[in-house]
Amino acid sequence: MRLVEHYRDTISYVPLSTIDPILDKHVLDIFTTTKIHMIKIENDGRRTKHTHILTYKDCFYRNDYLYIRTYLQGEPGSGKTSFAVKLVYDWCNLHAPSQESTKEQTAFGDVDILHKFKFLYFISLRDSKNHTYVTQMIKTQLIYKIYAEDERESAYNLVLRIIRNVMYLVVQEGLDEWPGEQTVPSMDGIPKENCIVFTTSRPWKLADRRIKNSHIDILLEVEEISDPEEFNKKLLRCLLDESTDLTKSVELFEEFLSSRNLESISSSPMLNTLVLCTWVDDRAKRLTGSSLCELYTTMLENLCKKANAQISYFEQFHLLSVYCFARTNYIRPNMEHIDSIAKAAFSFLFSNEKESSIVFSDVDLTAHLPETSKQFALDSGFLSKRKGKTCTDQTLSFVHKTIQEFLTAFHIHRNADVIDDVISGYLKRHDKLYRDISQIFIFLCGFNITRANKLSTRMNELDVYSEYDSYFQDCILSDYKEAVANKNTPIHLHLSHLNFDDDNAEDLIQIWTLNTSPARSFEVGLWANKHVNIRSQGQSSSDYHGHGPVALPVRKDPG
Repeated sequence: MRLVEHYRDTISYVPLSTIDPILDKHVLDIFTTTKIHMIKIENDGRRTKHTHILTYKDCFYRNDYLYIRTYLQGEPGSGKTSFAVKLVYDWCNLHAPSQESTKEQTAFGDVDILHKFKFLYFISLRDSKNHTYVTQMIKTQLIYKIYAEDERESAYNLVLRIIRNVMYLVVQEGLDEWPGEQTVPSMDGIPKENCIVFTTSRPWKLADRRIKNSHIDILLEVEEISDPEEFNKKLLRCLLDESTDLTKSVELFEEFLSSRNLESISSSPMLNTLVLCTWVDDRAKRLTGSSLCELYTTMLENLCKKANAQISYFEQFHLLSVYCFARTNYIRPNMEHIDSIAKAAFSFLFSNEKESSIVFSDVDLTAHLPETSKQFALDSGFLSKRKGKTCTDQTLSFVHKTIQEFLTAFHIHRNADVIDDVISGYLKRHDKLYRDISQIFIFLCGFNITRANKLSTRMNELDVYSEYDSYFQDCILSDYKEAVANKNTPIHLHLSHLNFDDDNAEDLIQIWTLNTSPARSFEVGLWANKHVNIRSQGQSSSDYHGHGPVALPVRKDPG
């Protein structure tokens, strides 16, 4: 079957790390089960975490009933794409078994469930920015690549007959990277009884009010690696010589993480791989904390070194220097290029034309980036260029969206005026659009807390009158931790709605204490032996133990 061979040649191999996309490995060599939970959408619209799932059946069925629309959400680098690729690979082996398919699978081994789907169409949504209909995407991403020109029309007619008559699965990868005007690609004209759709996305996209709860049949969330030790062993097996003692190597790496207070990155496949590859290359001596900016600075260093291995250092009190750049070797010699690339990253992400924010044309890039800096970006790996349907049609994108966001935050750090001149207007154009820049905000807290404090006031103003949920609070908590990890002060992140629980109480109390804007609501739900001591300005403290309502003196606030 041509479709199976196409998938085996193209998507069955995934890059081992964003540091070196050329270093790809078979999905089974690096796939490790991640913790995937069922998310229940309550009657009042709240989304709560429920069962931990380990089977494909749970991805598509409820009480033996096959549902049409399944969404898998997760933060950047959490493993959404790897899971989607693994699903496609398992489907391929049902129709044309390969030698690799005999490898033992401890989770999601119920591949016979996929037998229900006679055909599977894998669509990369970031590569379909100009298309609205799923049938168009199948034509350009699959038919044009599999069939010769004189075969394409008959192949497309065959696809149309298939979608009308047999059960099939559409895997849509990266909904948050698709800039279509509609919320999801259109299935108009496609019989619903034959089509099952599995879509991956970042959570902020699925918080779009235009995506009705009734249009989400099954919602799953991938959170972290189930077995970090096994994951590290698989990666090291791909990187080290066969004679190396893998067990000992895993122990040494875990000791390194512990010594640098980086244990928390083990939950993220992307960050874990980044640090492990850095460690294997003996470039990790300077990683001193759990800062995302530190990790991405390490990646920045490696990318710069590919294009220009000249070494230079920032002086201790250099005007540009930020905490995470203090001990770098390869950034300062390339600052002119980095500044230009960061400006382009910012310009695309905050463009009025959302369809070109992630994947853009060579012509559009030229308007933002000098030719020398563009070549540096391609040589180093900041940017990737792909051929389109014709020899003159080329598209570009950053090697990973979070790299683009990291550079965007650096541009904001270097240019204070963009918060008032660009970002404020961008945030006002659409409700909840501030959620789209939450990752940029975290990086900005690592670069420049003064800029971050100012931006938080804009974001809080947009959130303060919204229906209360924890999204913005979770963002602020991550921002606070990043600022602390980078020793940035003074921290005055604005947060008007505070929801205390056992996991966040300590950090949230610190945020509220440093908050220069008045709180508008408190929700306290502590079940362990903890209590919140709330002291208002000029008032005695109120300590509350137990459950039930409590009256608290608050700051004077006309609002």
